[in-house]
Amino acid sequence: MKISLRARMLLLALLPATLVAVLLTTVFLLRAIDDLERGLDTRGTAISRQMATAAEFGIFSGQRASLSALTESALRIDPDVRGAAIIDMQGTIMARSGELNLAAWPGLVRTEVHRHEADVRSFIEPVMRKSLPVDDIYAGGVTLRDPPPTIIGYAVVEVSLQNISDRNRRLMAVSAVIALLGSVLGGWLALRIAHTVTKPLLEAGEVVARIGDGDLTARMSVDSAGALQSLATGINHMAGRIGVTQEELRERVTDATLDLLREKEAAEHATIAKTHFLAAASHDLRQPLHALGLFVSGLAQSKVAKQEPKLVAHIQSAVDTLQNLLDSILDISRLDGGDLVPQISDFPLNDLLERMARDLSLLAEQKGLQLRVKLTRAWARSDPKLVERILLNLVGNALRYTRTGGVLVSCRRRRDKLRVEVWDTGEGIPQHAHEEIFEDYVQLGNPERDRAKGLGLGLAICRRLSGLLSIPMGVRSRPGRGSVFWIELPMVEAVAPSLAPVVDALPAEQPSDHTRIVGTVLVVDDDMLVRAGMEQAILTWGGRVLLAANREEALRCCRESALLPDLMICALRLPGKVSGIDLAQELQREFGLMGVLLVSADIGEEAQTAARHAGFLLLKEPVPPGRLRAALRHLLTGN
Repeated sequence: MKISLRARMLLLALLPATLVAVLLTTVFLLRAIDDLERGLDTRGTAISRQMATAAEFGIFSGQRASLSALTESALRIDPDVRGAAIIDMQGTIMARSGELNLAAWPGLVRTEVHRHEADVRSFIEPVMRKSLPVDDIYAGGVTLRDPPPTIIGYAVVEVSLQNISDRNRRLMAVSAVIALLGSVLGGWLALRIAHTVTKPLLEAGEVVARIGDGDLTARMSVDSAGALQSLATGINHMAGRIGVTQEELRERVTDATLDLLREKEAAEHATIAKTHFLAAASHDLRQPLHALGLFVSGLAQSKVAKQEPKLVAHIQSAVDTLQNLLDSILDISRLDGGDLVPQISDFPLNDLLERMARDLSLLAEQKGLQLRVKLTRAWARSDPKLVERILLNLVGNALRYTRTGGVLVSCRRRRDKLRVEVWDTGEGIPQHAHEEIFEDYVQLGNPERDRAKGLGLGLAICRRLSGLLSIPMGVRSRPGRGSVFWIELPMVEAVAPSLAPVVDALPAEQPSDHTRIVGTVLVVDDDMLVRAGMEQAILTWGGRVLLAANREEALRCCRESALLPDLMICALRLPGKVSGIDLAQELQREFGLMGVLLVSADIGEEAQTAARHAGFLLLKEPVPPGRLRAALRHLLTGN
């Protein structure tokens, strides 16, 4: 039997609508029920684990009162919890609250979900007595492990399913109503479609056929199209635009291309804005990290360090890793944002190589590698600080990825260029990865992202710095034969040495140096954590401390203190747009000469020049505690 177009339209609209309504309602119902039960299980598991974690000391020390408070708090956390208990390894109930069905519990082992009644689920979590393993990444790969944790009891939580069952019944009722309404609505829509769509569709088919035959004057009646007026308008518009010339189409493509270019520029501006934000936030990020380093330094010299030396070393390692990551991210941010301007000058390459060999010799010794640096009398023209950063990254990478043998740094003349090469005896780099290794966060042979193998940013920073300095950079390597990374610098004739910058002019103290600091130190910084960290570090080193947050407090401290400060540590920028340099000079005029150490997260060329003209030492935050201590001793004793 032949079915009319209207009947087919009716069935085509009604059946899918009804089926979709039923299916969506069923899926929603099943998903909602599953989410409710999963949420209940998640809450029960989380509460039992929280109790197990918090009950460790109570079971170990036998403090039943604290354990009872813990079980009571479990009842208050979630209204579905009907009972909670804490049991020791002998099966003795140390504390219990609410209604519990002890006879229905399974064996005392880890049980995340156990349904022992129609409307009750139990969650059992062992209470562990444990200690944290500590990995010393500076110990040459040797890992020390503490004894495994032991079970000293169990935390049991029983959760009622009554509320879940009630909500499930309500959901089923609501779902049935929704399915029914969906079917009714689908039927009504199907009737409307059958009445209003059939005739316009037949007319549209006829008009399209005429256009296909070449009759470009064929048009649909928009007024009689009903719900398909937009279709009629579109067909008419299509017929009118078929005669558009090729030039008009080309203009449209050009306009679209310009729109895409504008969108691309907007995306680039957004990226630059993000980069500028990261660069501007460096001060706020570095200050708490600076304070954290001082706190860890004080912790390393406390009684806690003697009792838990591995824990302190682990914390120090984490702080160092965080500082390296922050420095790398902010360096990339500054490079991408165009905020870093090279300071080009002529400099002796030998000074840079000697400094690099001294800084990295300890790392080479710790790994049992030989670090050889061939010195040179040649001079180069570039930014010495940025060139040093490139070479430190290249040599540091070579030492990190070399297991046996050593690393050689050499310099060769190539006409009017100086090629500085870093050779290693590592595993080598496959040819296809020679460009990939210079991308952000790319590390070959480190899928587990072991921080001891670096962060994957060193070579990316080197590539950006070489592009900023317009100096060639490359790599030669074969798997199993080691690698050679190189840069080429313009060579110049030797000139007289210029005045060295004040920034980072002092080496860090060796960890074995325990000489005490004698004198009174005035710390002026608007960050409370930095003041507290400075105070703890200086007191630990044997000095006396005066603290001030701004200019007014600094003046009051000096006027009211029985001892005038011998040294002042001051932020370069203080509240109220006060300059740390101006404040230091004001205190020197009123209270006599005193040593001055300036600290700042921003040590651009302008800040360095101002500090140098004032004769003050300027260090970049975060300041390593050893470097800070060396600076204090130098300013207090002149040594």
